[in-house]
Amino acid sequence: MASVTLAQVAERAGVSTATVSMVLRNRGRISDATRRRVLKVLNELGYVYNQTAANLRNRTSNQVGLLLHDITNPFYAEMTAGLGQEMECHDLLLFLANSEESGERQQKFVDSLMRNNACGMVLCAAKETPTLFYETLKRRNIPTIMVVRPLNDGAFDFVGTDNFQGTQLATQHLLSLGHRHIAFIGGSDNSISRAQRIGGYSSTLLEHRLQPNSHWVVTSLASQSDGARVSEGLFRRYPEITAAVCYQDIVALGVMQTLRKMGRVPGKDFALVGFDDIPEASLVQPALTTVSVAAKEIGRQAGKLLFSRIQGNDEPPKRIILPPVLRIRET
Repeated sequence: MASVTLAQVAERAGVSTATVSMVLRNRGRISDATRRRVLKVLNELGYVYNQTAANLRNRTSNQVGLLLHDITNPFYAEMTAGLGQEMECHDLLLFLANSEESGERQQKFVDSLMRNNACGMVLCAAKETPTLFYETLKRRNIPTIMVVRPLNDGAFDFVGTDNFQGTQLATQHLLSLGHRHIAFIGGSDNSISRAQRIGGYSSTLLEHRLQPNSHWVVTSLASQSDGARVSEGLFRRYPEITAAVCYQDIVALGVMQTLRKMGRVPGKDFALVGFDDIPEASLVQPALTTVSVAAKEIGRQAGKLLFSRIQGNDEPPKRIILPPVLRIRET
Protein backbone atom coordinates (compact mmCIF):
# COMPACT_ATOMS: atom_id res chain seq x y z
CA MET A 1 0.00 0.00 0.00
CA ALA A 2 1.31 3.47 -0.92
CA SER A 3 2.55 5.66 1.91
CA VAL A 4 0.39 8.54 3.05
CA THR A 5 1.88 11.86 1.98
CA LEU A 6 2.07 15.18 3.77
CA ALA A 7 -0.05 16.74 1.03
CA GLN A 8 -2.84 14.18 1.58
CA VAL A 9 -2.89 14.93 5.29
CA ALA A 10 -2.98 18.68 4.62
CA GLU A 11 -5.86 18.35 2.12
CA ARG A 12 -7.91 16.18 4.48
CA ALA A 13 -7.32 18.57 7.42
CA GLY A 14 -7.92 21.69 5.35
CA VAL A 15 -4.53 23.24 6.14
CA SER A 16 -1.24 23.83 4.34
CA THR A 17 1.56 21.26 4.22
CA ALA A 18 3.68 23.75 6.22
CA THR A 19 1.12 23.62 9.03
CA VAL A 20 1.19 19.81 9.06
CA SER A 21 4.99 19.91 9.15
CA MET A 22 4.97 22.29 12.13
CA VAL A 23 2.54 20.05 14.00
CA LEU A 24 4.77 17.03 13.38
CA ARG A 25 7.81 18.92 14.67
CA ASN A 26 5.87 20.63 17.47
CA ARG A 27 6.99 24.03 16.21
CA GLY A 28 5.35 27.30 15.25
CA ARG A 29 2.30 29.19 16.46
CA ILE A 30 -0.69 26.96 15.75
CA SER A 31 -4.04 27.07 17.52
CA ASP A 32 -4.95 24.13 19.72
CA ALA A 33 -7.99 23.44 17.58
CA THR A 34 -5.94 23.25 14.38
CA ARG A 35 -3.29 21.11 16.07
CA ARG A 36 -5.95 18.67 17.32
CA ARG A 37 -7.56 18.49 13.86
CA VAL A 38 -4.24 17.74 12.16
CA LEU A 39 -3.31 15.12 14.75
CA LYS A 40 -6.71 13.46 14.28
CA VAL A 41 -6.20 13.23 10.51
CA LEU A 42 -2.64 11.94 10.96
CA ASN A 43 -4.00 9.18 13.17
CA GLU A 44 -6.89 8.35 10.83
CA LEU A 45 -4.65 8.10 7.75
CA GLY A 46 -1.86 6.28 9.62
CA TYR A 47 0.79 8.78 8.57
CA VAL A 48 4.35 7.84 9.63
CA TYR A 49 6.85 10.67 9.96
CA ASN A 50 10.02 9.90 8.00
CA GLN A 51 12.79 11.33 10.17
CA THR A 52 15.53 10.27 7.74
CA ALA A 53 13.92 12.13 4.86
CA ALA A 54 13.48 15.18 7.07
CA ASN A 55 17.15 15.05 7.99
CA LEU A 56 18.13 15.07 4.33
CA ARG A 57 15.84 18.00 3.59
CA ASN A 58 17.03 20.07 6.52
CA ARG A 59 20.68 18.92 6.44
CA THR A 60 20.39 18.32 10.17
CA SER A 61 18.49 16.08 12.55
CA ASN A 62 17.17 15.98 16.08
CA GLN A 63 19.94 13.57 17.07
CA VAL A 64 22.56 14.40 19.69
CA GLY A 65 25.53 12.16 20.41
CA LEU A 66 27.05 11.49 23.83
CA LEU A 67 30.45 9.81 23.73
CA LEU A 68 31.93 8.56 27.01
CA HIS A 69 35.08 6.60 27.76
CA ASP A 70 33.53 4.35 30.44
CA ILE A 71 29.77 3.84 30.60
CA THR A 72 30.17 1.35 33.47
CA ASN A 73 31.15 4.15 35.87
CA PRO A 74 28.07 5.14 37.95
CA PHE A 75 29.15 8.80 37.78
CA TYR A 76 28.56 8.85 34.02
CA ALA A 77 25.19 7.16 34.45
CA GLU A 78 24.12 10.11 36.61
CA MET A 79 25.54 12.63 34.15
CA THR A 80 23.81 10.90 31.23
CA ALA A 81 20.49 11.07 33.08
CA GLY A 82 20.85 14.83 33.55
CA LEU A 83 21.79 15.36 29.91
CA GLY A 84 18.99 13.12 28.69
CA GLN A 85 16.38 15.02 30.69
CA GLU A 86 17.57 18.32 29.24
CA MET A 87 17.59 16.99 25.67
CA GLU A 88 14.07 15.64 26.08
CA CYS A 89 12.88 19.16 26.97
CA HIS A 90 13.96 20.24 23.49
CA ASP A 91 12.65 17.19 21.60
CA LEU A 92 16.19 15.99 20.89
CA LEU A 93 17.14 12.31 20.83
CA LEU A 94 20.26 11.27 22.73
CA PHE A 95 22.50 8.51 21.37
CA LEU A 96 25.15 7.03 23.65
CA ALA A 97 28.45 5.41 22.68
CA ASN A 98 31.34 4.03 24.70
CA SER A 99 34.89 4.60 23.43
CA GLU A 100 36.52 2.45 26.13
CA GLU A 101 39.47 4.84 25.83
CA SER A 102 39.89 3.91 22.15
CA GLY A 103 40.71 6.81 19.85
CA GLU A 104 39.72 4.71 16.83
CA ARG A 105 36.31 3.86 18.27
CA GLN A 106 35.81 7.50 19.23
CA GLN A 107 36.57 8.62 15.66
CA LYS A 108 34.12 6.08 14.19
CA PHE A 109 31.31 7.39 16.40
CA VAL A 110 31.96 11.01 15.46
CA ASP A 111 32.07 10.06 11.77
CA SER A 112 28.75 8.24 12.15
CA LEU A 113 27.15 11.26 13.78
CA MET A 114 28.33 13.48 10.92
CA ARG A 115 26.96 11.06 8.30
CA ASN A 116 23.57 11.14 10.02
CA ASN A 117 23.52 14.94 10.20
CA ALA A 118 23.55 15.05 14.01
CA CYS A 119 22.89 18.52 15.32
CA GLY A 120 25.45 18.33 18.15
CA MET A 121 27.44 16.20 20.55
CA VAL A 122 28.71 16.00 24.11
CA LEU A 123 32.13 14.43 24.47
CA CYS A 124 34.27 13.11 27.30
CA ALA A 125 37.33 12.41 25.21
CA ALA A 126 39.42 9.26 25.38
CA LYS A 127 42.83 9.57 26.97
CA GLU A 128 45.67 10.45 24.61
CA THR A 129 43.26 11.69 21.93
CA PRO A 130 45.51 13.16 19.20
CA THR A 131 45.51 16.88 18.49
CA LEU A 132 44.43 16.12 14.92
CA PHE A 133 41.09 14.81 16.24
CA TYR A 134 40.27 18.17 17.84
CA GLU A 135 41.47 20.15 14.84
CA THR A 136 39.24 18.09 12.54
CA LEU A 137 36.31 18.52 14.91
CA LYS A 138 36.68 22.30 14.74
CA ARG A 139 36.63 22.27 10.94
CA ARG A 140 33.50 20.13 10.89
CA ASN A 141 31.70 22.92 12.72
CA ILE A 142 29.31 20.70 14.69
CA PRO A 143 28.30 22.11 18.11
CA THR A 144 30.38 20.15 20.66
CA ILE A 145 30.51 20.39 24.44
CA MET A 146 33.43 18.81 26.28
CA VAL A 147 32.62 17.47 29.75
CA VAL A 148 34.42 16.30 32.91
CA ARG A 149 37.88 15.81 31.43
CA PRO A 150 39.40 19.27 30.95
CA LEU A 151 41.29 20.18 27.78
CA ASN A 152 44.20 22.54 27.27
CA ASP A 153 42.45 23.68 24.06
CA GLY A 154 40.24 26.67 24.87
CA ALA A 155 38.40 26.51 21.55
CA PHE A 156 35.71 24.20 22.92
CA ASP A 157 32.94 24.74 25.45
CA PHE A 158 33.59 22.82 28.67
CA VAL A 159 31.45 21.78 31.64
CA GLY A 160 33.06 20.20 34.67
CA THR A 161 34.05 20.67 38.28
CA ASP A 162 36.92 22.22 40.24
CA ASN A 163 39.12 19.16 40.82
CA PHE A 164 41.74 21.13 42.76
CA GLN A 165 39.25 22.58 45.22
CA GLY A 166 37.52 19.24 45.62
CA THR A 167 40.57 17.45 46.98
CA GLN A 168 41.48 20.49 49.04
CA LEU A 169 38.16 20.06 50.84
CA ALA A 170 38.71 16.32 51.24
CA THR A 171 42.26 16.63 52.57
CA GLN A 172 41.38 19.49 54.91
CA HIS A 173 38.58 17.37 56.36
CA LEU A 174 40.97 14.47 57.09
CA LEU A 175 43.50 16.83 58.66
CA SER A 176 40.79 18.32 60.87
CA LEU A 177 40.11 14.80 62.17
CA GLY A 178 43.72 14.59 63.28
CA HIS A 179 45.16 12.44 60.49
CA ARG A 180 48.69 13.14 59.28
CA HIS A 181 49.44 9.99 57.26
CA ILE A 182 47.12 10.47 54.29
CA ALA A 183 47.34 8.57 51.00
CA PHE A 184 45.93 9.42 47.57
CA ILE A 185 44.48 6.40 45.72
CA GLY A 186 43.26 6.12 42.14
CA GLY A 187 43.28 7.71 38.75
CA SER A 188 45.66 7.05 35.87
CA ASP A 189 48.92 8.60 34.78
CA ASN A 190 48.73 11.39 32.19
CA SER A 191 45.26 12.41 33.40
CA ILE A 192 44.74 16.17 33.71
CA SER A 193 41.91 15.66 36.20
CA ARG A 194 44.09 13.45 38.38
CA ALA A 195 46.94 15.97 38.26
CA GLN A 196 44.54 18.68 39.42
CA ARG A 197 43.22 16.52 42.26
CA ILE A 198 46.71 15.56 43.41
CA GLY A 199 47.52 19.28 43.31
CA GLY A 200 44.71 20.05 45.74
CA TYR A 201 45.72 17.17 48.01
CA SER A 202 49.44 18.06 48.02
CA SER A 203 48.97 21.80 48.45
CA THR A 204 46.73 21.28 51.47
CA LEU A 205 49.30 19.00 53.12
CA LEU A 206 52.02 21.57 52.47
CA GLU A 207 49.89 24.32 53.98
CA HIS A 208 49.94 22.25 57.17
CA ARG A 209 53.72 21.74 56.91
CA LEU A 210 53.37 18.11 55.91
CA GLN A 211 55.53 16.83 53.07
CA PRO A 212 53.53 14.69 50.61
CA ASN A 213 54.93 11.17 50.34
CA SER A 214 55.14 10.11 46.69
CA HIS A 215 55.02 6.42 47.71
CA TRP A 216 51.55 7.02 49.15
CA VAL A 217 50.17 8.29 45.82
CA VAL A 218 49.10 5.33 43.67
CA THR A 219 47.21 4.81 40.43
CA SER A 220 44.20 2.55 39.93
CA LEU A 221 41.73 1.54 37.27
CA ALA A 222 38.24 2.99 37.67
CA SER A 223 36.83 -0.12 39.32
CA GLN A 224 36.02 -1.44 42.77
CA SER A 225 38.18 -4.52 42.27
CA ASP A 226 41.27 -2.56 41.28
CA GLY A 227 40.74 -0.09 44.12
CA ALA A 228 40.79 -3.07 46.48
CA ARG A 229 43.87 -4.60 44.86
CA VAL A 230 45.93 -1.40 44.81
CA SER A 231 45.01 -0.33 48.34
CA GLU A 232 45.85 -3.74 49.84
CA GLY A 233 49.39 -3.56 48.49
CA LEU A 234 49.73 0.03 49.70
CA PHE A 235 48.49 -0.64 53.23
CA ARG A 236 50.64 -3.74 53.66
CA ARG A 237 53.74 -1.78 52.67
CA TYR A 238 52.82 1.29 54.71
CA PRO A 239 50.66 0.28 57.70
CA GLU A 240 51.15 3.72 59.22
CA ILE A 241 48.66 5.22 56.73
CA THR A 242 45.44 6.07 58.59
CA ALA A 243 43.44 7.95 55.95
CA ALA A 244 43.03 8.28 52.20
CA VAL A 245 41.58 10.55 49.55
CA CYS A 246 40.29 8.49 46.61
CA TYR A 247 40.17 9.68 43.03
CA GLN A 248 36.67 8.23 42.60
CA ASP A 249 33.93 6.78 44.79
CA ILE A 250 34.09 3.51 42.86
CA VAL A 251 37.73 3.19 43.93
CA ALA A 252 36.87 4.14 47.52
CA LEU A 253 34.32 1.31 47.67
CA GLY A 254 37.13 -1.10 46.79
CA VAL A 255 39.33 0.43 49.49
CA MET A 256 36.55 -0.22 52.01
CA GLN A 257 36.62 -3.90 51.02
CA THR A 258 40.36 -4.05 51.66
CA LEU A 259 40.05 -2.36 55.04
CA ARG A 260 37.47 -4.92 56.18
CA LYS A 261 39.67 -7.74 54.88
CA MET A 262 42.57 -6.39 56.94
CA GLY A 263 40.47 -5.99 60.07
CA ARG A 264 40.32 -2.20 59.93
CA VAL A 265 37.03 -0.33 60.31
CA PRO A 266 36.29 2.56 57.93
CA GLY A 267 35.21 5.57 59.95
CA LYS A 268 36.78 4.30 63.20
CA ASP A 269 40.44 3.44 62.79
CA PHE A 270 40.72 4.58 59.17
CA ALA A 271 39.20 7.66 57.48
CA LEU A 272 38.20 7.66 53.83
CA VAL A 273 36.94 10.31 51.40
CA GLY A 274 35.74 9.54 47.88
CA PHE A 275 35.06 11.80 44.92
CA ASP A 276 31.89 12.03 42.74
CA ASP A 277 29.04 11.27 45.20
CA ILE A 278 27.53 8.43 43.19
CA PRO A 279 24.24 6.99 44.60
CA GLU A 280 26.07 3.99 46.11
CA ALA A 281 28.15 6.30 48.30
CA SER A 282 25.23 7.01 50.61
CA LEU A 283 23.94 3.42 50.55
CA VAL A 284 27.02 1.48 51.69
CA GLN A 285 27.68 0.80 55.36
CA PRO A 286 29.25 2.88 56.70
CA ALA A 287 28.10 5.64 54.33
CA LEU A 288 30.98 7.11 52.36
CA THR A 289 32.15 10.67 52.95
CA THR A 290 32.73 12.12 49.50
CA VAL A 291 33.20 15.19 47.36
CA SER A 292 30.00 15.83 45.44
CA VAL A 293 30.47 17.20 41.94
CA ALA A 294 26.77 17.15 40.93
CA ALA A 295 27.02 14.70 38.03
CA LYS A 296 23.39 15.25 36.97
CA GLU A 297 23.88 19.01 37.00
CA ILE A 298 26.96 18.69 34.81
CA GLY A 299 24.77 16.81 32.32
CA ARG A 300 22.01 19.39 32.52
CA GLN A 301 24.37 22.33 32.08
CA ALA A 302 26.06 20.63 29.13
CA GLY A 303 22.63 20.08 27.57
CA LYS A 304 21.58 23.69 28.03
CA LEU A 305 24.82 24.98 26.53
CA LEU A 306 24.62 22.56 23.61
CA PHE A 307 21.03 23.55 22.80
CA SER A 308 22.00 27.23 22.80
CA ARG A 309 24.79 26.45 20.31
CA ILE A 310 22.41 24.45 18.13
CA GLN A 311 20.08 27.46 18.14
CA GLY A 312 22.87 29.67 16.82
CA ASN A 313 24.57 31.08 19.92
CA ASP A 314 28.01 32.08 18.59
CA GLU A 315 29.47 33.66 21.74
CA PRO A 316 33.10 32.77 22.60
CA PRO A 317 33.63 29.29 24.14
CA LYS A 318 32.41 28.99 27.72
CA ARG A 319 33.84 27.17 30.73
CA ILE A 320 31.19 26.21 33.26
CA ILE A 321 32.87 25.01 36.45
CA LEU A 322 30.50 23.69 39.10
CA PRO A 323 31.85 24.07 42.66
CA PRO A 324 32.38 20.82 44.60
CA VAL A 325 30.74 20.21 47.97
CA LEU A 326 32.03 17.92 50.74
CA ARG A 327 29.37 15.43 51.88
CA ILE A 328 30.40 14.34 55.36
CA ARG A 329 28.97 10.93 56.22
CA GLU A 330 30.39 8.06 58.29
CA THR A 331 33.80 7.15 56.89
